[in-house]
Amino acid sequence: MLKISKQKVVNILLLVSFMGILFNILFGTIAALSFLISGVLFCLMYENKLLDLLVKNKLLLAIPLLAIVSSIWSDIPLLTLRGGIQLLLTTVFAMIIAAVVRFDLFIKITGICFFITMFLCLISDRYVVNGLTGEYNLIGIFDSKNFLSMNAAFSVFVGVAIYLNHNFTQKDKIFGLTLVILSLSVLLKTKSLGSIVTTALVLIVALFYIFYQKIKLPKLIRSQFNWLIVLSFLMLVFGLIVIGNTSTFDNVMYDLGKDPTLTGRTFIWSRGLESITENPIFGLGFQSAFYVGNPLAEEIWEFAHVPSGAGFNFHNMYIDITVEMGLLGGFIFILLLGKFIRLLANKKILELGSKEGFALMVFLYMFLQTFLEAGWFSQFTISHFLICAAWVYLKQTTELKSIKLRWNV
Repeated sequence: MLKISKQKVVNILLLVSFMGILFNILFGTIAALSFLISGVLFCLMYENKLLDLLVKNKLLLAIPLLAIVSSIWSDIPLLTLRGGIQLLLTTVFAMIIAAVVRFDLFIKITGICFFITMFLCLISDRYVVNGLTGEYNLIGIFDSKNFLSMNAAFSVFVGVAIYLNHNFTQKDKIFGLTLVILSLSVLLKTKSLGSIVTTALVLIVALFYIFYQKIKLPKLIRSQFNWLIVLSFLMLVFGLIVIGNTSTFDNVMYDLGKDPTLTGRTFIWSRGLESITENPIFGLGFQSAFYVGNPLAEEIWEFAHVPSGAGFNFHNMYIDITVEMGLLGGFIFILLLGKFIRLLANKKILELGSKEGFALMVFLYMFLQTFLEAGWFSQFTISHFLICAAWVYLKQTTELKSIKLRWNV
């Protein structure tokens, strides 16, 4: 009689979960079903801790629940309802997995899955032509260069976390470094300037933050420094906005061979803002903007030179969520960002190889991307999965323990 330990079951389910998310675009329903089944099994294994986990992280559930409710006023209610339920399940499964699986195991299996994904993308001959710039961009096993570049960036962070984790062996660290090199190679081939710059900024800011945390300062002086850092960041953002509206920015982008309208984003943003003024409080409904037959969507698809019905968003998280779920959704999102920043401020992060250090890199990337992309709150995506995991890592101190599990086969 063969006995299967709980640890082996967790390892298998974790592997299936990640591969299901990463290969969702490639294998569609089969991949999504694999993720859902493994997620349900995780919940059953740890059902005695699930309710408490959901209550303690209720703010993270607010947007998925609002997405479900938004099906009431959506023009495509059934699709909105389905998307909202899928988003809620993705959120819950990510939370339970992050809460119960040891970080060392989590990051190692994530690294294996990303290595397979990045290798397949690197040898892939799937490229697309940017309709606005004529540039050829690698998309690999994904549908767009933006989605591939985001996954490549996360893969870099996973590699960095493995390489700098003190609990791993030298072989593990070599694997982590190899993953970083492989992922950077894929990222460069996407030619996504925004994601490349953002990834570099994340690593620089994260290292500076850890260095700053290690400096011993009196509480009053540290508080003043914190305010100085916040004000400096706000001034930087304001300065970038001012520069973005000058001819200097246009000249720099032309010199780099890039579109000064940020690949048509300025037009997309203007149409999104118009939609917000028409539906300010509750918005159009979750994922209810880009569907075939909607004049707003058809106009943007035509402008971007992509087929009608292609996956699309407003390339700005604040505009995207407010278009779909109104000022109510936008307000909840701002609250979530504020809570994230507060959690980071209350954590003493001393190394990037820890779960808190990994959470810092994930949040910084997702936050910086909010200005040019809309990667939050997308069901069955690694971006939403990892931001939920980052939230849990910043809130909890130890992994949850499950009911005893021992299967006889």
